Amino acid sequence: MCGEMSSPPTSFEWRTGDLAIAHALWDKQFGKGGSLDTQILEASKLKKYEQYRGFLFAIVPLYITSICVESCLYCNFRAGNRGVKLQRVRLRPLQLADEVQYLIEKKGLRVIELVYATDPLVRVDRMCKDVERVQRLLAKSGGGAVGINAEALDVDEYRRLKDAGLDFIVLWQETYDRDQYIKYHPGTTKKACFEYRLEAYDRMFVAGIRTIGMGILSGLSDWRLDWALLMDHEAYISETYGIGPCILGVPRLKGAAGALVRETPWVPNRQEFKCAVALHNLFAPSVLPFLSTREDWELCSEMASGGGALFTLNCSTIPGGYAARAQGYQFPTDNFDAPLYAPRLIRQGLLPVFDWKFSKGEAVIAERRLASGTGAQE
Repeated sequence: MCGEMSSPPTSFEWRTGDLAIAHALWDKQFGKGGSLDTQILEASKLKKYEQYRGFLFAIVPLYITSICVESCLYCNFRAGNRGVKLQRVRLRPLQLADEVQYLIEKKGLRVIELVYATDPLVRVDRMCKDVERVQRLLAKSGGGAVGINAEALDVDEYRRLKDAGLDFIVLWQETYDRDQYIKYHPGTTKKACFEYRLEAYDRMFVAGIRTIGMGILSGLSDWRLDWALLMDHEAYISETYGIGPCILGVPRLKGAAGALVRETPWVPNRQEFKCAVALHNLFAPSVLPFLSTREDWELCSEMASGGGALFTLNCSTIPGGYAARAQGYQFPTDNFDAPLYAPRLIRQGLLPVFDWKFSKGEAVIAERRLASGTGAQE
């Protein structure tokens, strides 16, 4: 990575790209609801509004498989879970098509994140076919974008996904604490190797992918250190490849029914979490926090202040959770149904856009058709 951070400024100056911003994480007043928090939150909202003018970018996760060989201690999909709040499901191609058509036609959603467990029968060949299939379905409906959230892969595998039409890829490092990472990911799989996952972002860029998401799972280790090291890692990526990540993963540890670890002493509270996301907005205003329904509506909409975020509305974390109405989850989430909740965002001064894409590492509005009261774009 980039080495040691620069010395903290005498007062917090919030210079974009300045790693000294991270020192605020350890200020005694950080996350306490006082004047420092107010300064951070207001500066974040202003920075975001200057760049994005209140626009939010709607995205929907579509889970492909809940069959997994990993043993991650905090996950309901872990291999050792024998059915607690879980169905083991692998979508067939026609089932995937039904889910995509439902999301496009009934919810107006056009940017789809395909989410994969480490399924021994769902490898890169299948992922590439899924990307191609979803792109064809989106093209018939006026266009859209496809990304994936999957295990770390090799350079050649990333190249194949890019050639299949992949628009973006997200991967969360989970934690930068190597010892804790190994503890939470037992076994001998590729995911169990801390270094292999850490170096995945380099492999993405070597493969020619330029639209990537980086992030952590706040709560697996000292969240302050994880956020600081994440910023340091982003700075290294930007210096090395001339372009940084465009998506910020901000999940916070939530207890899942079949998980062996459901809580830790390191989970940031609501105020600390909100301020950590805002602080990162000051470090990298163009990067889009991926706001998910792991958090409640009020917190998601607060963290979206000023715009410039990926925003999840409809959400299911089990394969077939939309059109097929499958039950179960990876992690418990809410579901902000687009036809009902998009107008609420508009009333709050935020502008949800469903028809958008990434261009040169930044989110751009494909056509200025904002979410209507029905959630559709026509």
